[in-house]
Amino acid sequence: MMKRRTMRSRKYRVDIPFPTILALFLVCVTIFGLSYLLVCARCDTLGQEIKRLETVQKETYRLLNNEQDRWSSQLSPASLERALARHKLAMSLPSEHQIVRVRISAVDVGNALAYNP
Repeated sequence: MMKRRTMRSRKYRVDIPFPTILALFLVCVTIFGLSYLLVCARCDTLGQEIKRLETVQKETYRLLNNEQDRWSSQLSPASLERALARHKLAMSLPSEHQIVRVRISAVDVGNALAYNP
């Protein structure tokens, strides 16, 4: 009698097969979609960071050029004369006997600067 019931219950039960391949495909598509969005967002963030750093670099180069121009103008002879006059300094070039020339021999290159008799 038990066998009849099980056969009867199986007969009225409807089995809908779960599409495993479809579910696996949807999971893969979802994973790839989310990873694509993650990579795209990271690329956008890195692009903005690169753009910001490029503007900082341009500003730094501009400041460097301004300082180099200012320094070269301060080193011109006319500017040096004005600075000497402003600080009330009377300077002239040294005479020949005041100039010390240092000659380094080819043999004694290592000790020439370290040893001063």
